[in-house]
Amino acid sequence: MPAKPSPTGGQDAALVFATQAWVTVAGLICQSMLAYLLLPEGRGAYAVCVAFAHILGIFLTFGADQGAQFFSMTKQMSVSKCLLAALGLSLVGSALGAAAALPLIHSGLAFFQKADPSAFLASLALIPLTACSFAAEMQLAGIKRFAALLRLTLARSAATVLGTLLLVWQFEMGVQGALLALCASHAVMLLGCFQDLRKNLRLGFEPPSWTELAQILHYGLRIHLTRLGNVLEKHIGILALAILADRLALGLFAAVSAIMLHLHLIADSVGIALYPRTVGDAAKAPQLIGRCLRLACLATAGTLALLLAVSAPLVRLLLSEAFLPAVPMMWIMAPGILAFAAANLLTTYFKGIDRPGICSWAAWAGLLVNAAACFALHPALGMESAAWALSLGLCVRTAWLGIAFHRRTDMALGAVWLPNREDFAYCWDALRAAGRNWLS
Repeated sequence: MPAKPSPTGGQDAALVFATQAWVTVAGLICQSMLAYLLLPEGRGAYAVCVAFAHILGIFLTFGADQGAQFFSMTKQMSVSKCLLAALGLSLVGSALGAAAALPLIHSGLAFFQKADPSAFLASLALIPLTACSFAAEMQLAGIKRFAALLRLTLARSAATVLGTLLLVWQFEMGVQGALLALCASHAVMLLGCFQDLRKNLRLGFEPPSWTELAQILHYGLRIHLTRLGNVLEKHIGILALAILADRLALGLFAAVSAIMLHLHLIADSVGIALYPRTVGDAAKAPQLIGRCLRLACLATAGTLALLLAVSAPLVRLLLSEAFLPAVPMMWIMAPGILAFAAANLLTTYFKGIDRPGICSWAAWAGLLVNAAACFALHPALGMESAAWALSLGLCVRTAWLGIAFHRRTDMALGAVWLPNREDFAYCWDALRAAGRNWLS
């Protein structure tokens, strides 16, 4: 029996896109439940706790998960060694983060008054689970097990929805229940990754040497600022409003920004599939990145147009009448979300050619603009300042990456940004091949 042909980059991108489409649907269902069950004030408290946990989960792990992915993907170390290294370093960093956070929860700072102390304590469980599940997930992506990643991502999404229904609706546990549901979903992903790797790669206990740990950390540290900047960029509006505004404004912004930021998964899915194919291939990568950038931006723009056309009835149906004052912020965020799609593909290119420093500079430039604009505009615009700041920051980040890309590749503007007939033919062929591969 002939072996099944290896999927192409386009097929992998289509497969990951299918995953992200289902994840988006599950995410929107979960956002709807949170909005109806927690109302704007509770939704704001939940957002603060999640932002707090995600940032701490990244801050002290120093990019270990990305370093481990790079070395397993390039076959310089075994998957067993890389996964064990990533999990160990993530657990150490998470423990340090949780220990540092405990005294802050009861400090009386304005940020920690936007949710009950019990909710912040529940969010501490998210720190190691998030870090470890991301580390395991990145190993699957690095070795191109996208079909397995699809199944596990669907399971994680289902666990989030079911956990929220059970803990928030059935047992009325409020914000704490929503946080515990999120913890359960990351545990499902982590256990599923272990099972898949044990079954298909004979995953075993293979501790890395100190030298190998240092190599993983060295690579991770080089890209750590980019990762931290990306996480902060998504949450900076929440952090700023947690200091400047009340729970109502915080909840309104958190709900609509969560919906809008789901759209970056279109470009994310392409970037996940492309990254293993751009590593070290500086000659072919620019053309491939340019084509996928154009297609991802077109898909994102089309989705944005549809979303904005029905924004008011969608918010009324999805989030309830209480969230209608947040509709104008969706329009304000739209240019930034489109820019973010391009930035994700450009970041994939620079990571693939081992130039993560460019991504770090771009991420932090956008983050600084975002933070400065939020604080500067808040006295005049109120909660809408966070939406303007998000859009401005993402546009600055993309402009920085775009300039660096053109300088490095000498590609003309039109060759990178203007769609052509070959792009659509490539996309159609990839979708058809992915469909045949999936059904066979």
